[in-house]
Amino acid sequence: MIPDEGHANALVSRAEVLLAARKLGPALEYFQHAEANGADPNRCAAGRWMAHMLCGDFAAAWQESDAIHGRGVPDPHRVWNGEDISGRRVIVRCLHGFGDTVQFIRYAAPLNRRAEKVIWEVPPAMLQIARCFDGVDHVTTWGDQCMEGRDWDLQIEVMELPYIFRTAVADIVPIYRYLDLPSSMVRRAAAEMGRRTVPRIGVVWEAGSWNASRSMPVDHLSPLFERADCEFWNLQGGPLRQAAAELGTSMALRESAACNNEVLCLAGIISQLDLVLTVDTLAAHLAGSLGIPAWLMLQHAADWRWMEGRNDSPWYPSLRLFRQPTPGAWPDVIRAVGRELQRWLHAEEGRRSA
Repeated sequence: MIPDEGHANALVSRAEVLLAARKLGPALEYFQHAEANGADPNRCAAGRWMAHMLCGDFAAAWQESDAIHGRGVPDPHRVWNGEDISGRRVIVRCLHGFGDTVQFIRYAAPLNRRAEKVIWEVPPAMLQIARCFDGVDHVTTWGDQCMEGRDWDLQIEVMELPYIFRTAVADIVPIYRYLDLPSSMVRRAAAEMGRRTVPRIGVVWEAGSWNASRSMPVDHLSPLFERADCEFWNLQGGPLRQAAAELGTSMALRESAACNNEVLCLAGIISQLDLVLTVDTLAAHLAGSLGIPAWLMLQHAADWRWMEGRNDSPWYPSLRLFRQPTPGAWPDVIRAVGRELQRWLHAEEGRRSA
């Protein structure tokens, strides 16, 4: 039978709609059916990979990755193609978001045990903080500060690390802290923030323009800002940092000169907080790598790393997840956060007075 390209494309498009709606079982069935009817096997495998990761079935996802690699050809630029990295000189290229770098730099120690040498190539803005993660010995960046020459045998994109180690959810070691900030930075942040009299809570509401569904309007947070039994600190970066000042709430967000667009400075401020309330962006990863409690407010179609049906994260023991019940339902998330914040502050008051 000659495959019907139009029918196959319709099937895979339907599968992708179901995946976006987080109807994972039906999505997997449609991807299978689409491939059987002649749809692009790599496109179908990528869709099934995402569904498996969201389900927390990492082993099945790695089988899809194997299939995609098996249909490829060796890369002339020495990008990792599934070969053993034992005894090799490896450069890990951190080409995605800053949060991706923070999350998967946790693999530094096992990489060091397997490879002869590991170099981490990070964005220029991450150069300072990258040296502060456990197990990171060699760091470089691109541009003017790029390491000269090629002191490596093969290159790996940072997002491939869970695949290389065939990570399963049960295998994720609960590392409570793997970012060790310079003591000078911690002292600077502590001095600028002053003496703590009530719990300090950092907030971030904007995750960047590339995925608008991760962000919320800052006025959604205004009911929380009215509380007088805690301090709210502005961790928002970029041009929207000043947006909270326009709300006119009785409890203004506090600012720190150390909390600017420098990642290391932001981490210093987070290290002095009792809690971080944030959308899916860098602040969540920094809090998690520092072991600071953080409540992550997620859009309905959240990223695969947070999986589905969980209110915790095996990647970061200090994180708690609050999810939109339906697309765009930020008010529901804020109400849930508000209820939990009341309980958390009451517990904190009891702990401080004990």
